[in-house]
Amino acid sequence: MTTAEHPALTGLTVAVTAHRRAAEQGGAFERHGARVLHAPALKLAPVDEDDAVFATVRETIATPPDAVLVTTGYGFDRWLRVAEQEGLGDELLKTLRGVVVMARGAKARGQLQAKGVTCAYTGASGRTAELVDRVLAGDPAAQRPATVTVQVHGTTDEEQLERLRAGGIAVRVVVPYQWESADEGSRLAGLVRDVVAGEIDYVTFTAAPAVDALFDAARSVGAYDELVGALREGRCTAVAIGPVCVQPLEEAGITNAVVPERFRLGAMVKAVCDHAREAASR
Repeated sequence: MTTAEHPALTGLTVAVTAHRRAAEQGGAFERHGARVLHAPALKLAPVDEDDAVFATVRETIATPPDAVLVTTGYGFDRWLRVAEQEGLGDELLKTLRGVVVMARGAKARGQLQAKGVTCAYTGASGRTAELVDRVLAGDPAAQRPATVTVQVHGTTDEEQLERLRAGGIAVRVVVPYQWESADEGSRLAGLVRDVVAGEIDYVTFTAAPAVDALFDAARSVGAYDELVGALREGRCTAVAIGPVCVQPLEEAGITNAVVPERFRLGAMVKAVCDHAREAASR
């Protein structure tokens, strides 16, 4: 009896809450034998007006910060595209090449490197807090910077911005995109009911706000406690792509989520397959 004849996820149902790359993720699980249910929670959306984004382009060029924290590759790319639309793309890149730039993770670092911007430090945890720790410690710069520009990702991490300000650092914020609901036809509410009924084996999350969106849907149908109970007890296993994504699950007491060692889609699919094999062997 070979693995090819009986893929790891045969007979199991995986719910995908992602909007971006949902088809790619679903296809990967299907190749391992899973039945896939799509229930997109949130999607990335450019901010309604680019004026504020362009303002940060002008400010960055006119008065370069001592350090820039890039939290997502998508956000950096969109910031640069706004600059290019105004004919300032090359000037923004030139400015960034002359200051300390740090990346929250490998994807952000990859975007920086693709544009010839040196990445002074890449976070290992995937948390903005790690970059803030480095800034407050005066590392990798020779001393604590006086001004920092932070590209935020979908939802602003106000706690980390306040930590910088409390350290006497002037903070600029770049908001290239935001999250908006992708729930059409109350599919999230339907997913909640399916999880509670024991019809879903795994539910995947690729962004922390998607967890909050599912919790909100559960509250709206009066099934929050039942949903959290099903996830805590492992009747349905939550899957989070990284440490930031898993945080709202852990805060709800769901400590058994599957989290891959590498914050990548392929690694997440492999982690689910490994978990399913281990569960089957038990």
